[in-house]
Amino acid sequence: MKKPVWGLLLLLAACRPDPGPADYTGQELPDNLDPDGGTQPSDLLPGPFPYEAGQRRLMVGIFYEAGRSEEILLDNVDSNFYLYENTVYVESDPDHIEGKSADRIVQNGKPWMGFGVHWKQTHNFDAWKTLHVSMKSSDAAFANVKVGMSSGTGTSEKGYQLALTKYGWANDGEWHHLAIPVADYVAAGLKLNDVSSPFTFAAEGGTTGQSLLLDNLYFTAN
Repeated sequence: MKKPVWGLLLLLAACRPDPGPADYTGQELPDNLDPDGGTQPSDLLPGPFPYEAGQRRLMVGIFYEAGRSEEILLDNVDSNFYLYENTVYVESDPDHIEGKSADRIVQNGKPWMGFGVHWKQTHNFDAWKTLHVSMKSSDAAFANVKVGMSSGTGTSEKGYQLALTKYGWANDGEWHHLAIPVADYVAAGLKLNDVSSPFTFAAEGGTTGQSLLLDNLYFTAN
């Protein structure tokens, strides 16, 4: 994989426009439609593992809409979302797991693809144990997806990517809810007290227009 060169910069608000009333057609609704104890609008689908008041759940600024206890929002200054060398583009999609929509990652016909959330100032992730994310695709370009985290900044920044097939991913056209132990990134070399990217995505190149749905990205303390 090439070292990423930052391409298009996106603010989260531009990534998920308001699609209107939530559509739960074909999805079984959990009993708890108010997942964070009263402050979350009840028309948001809370996902396969609804947030419960008193839990710790971190949103890192993108691909998540439902209940959480903590968040680090994208501001285009200290926290950014980058598409690497414009290898993909992102559009809203009604086929979702939580919130009101998911995001469709669309291949631009390059020999590789990638994107990620990046911070200018690092964060201490000692409290966070598991990275959760939901994905769906049947396109060959996404057979070998890798999700990464990075630590350090500037010339000392290093990224560590893990193949999602180890955690249950398959591009079989079904939603897969993946739970990746942060300890696996630490074992690869990540410095938990110096995290500069909580989420990067990489895959092989493919035909223009091949796509993957991504939703429900958050961290938990267990």
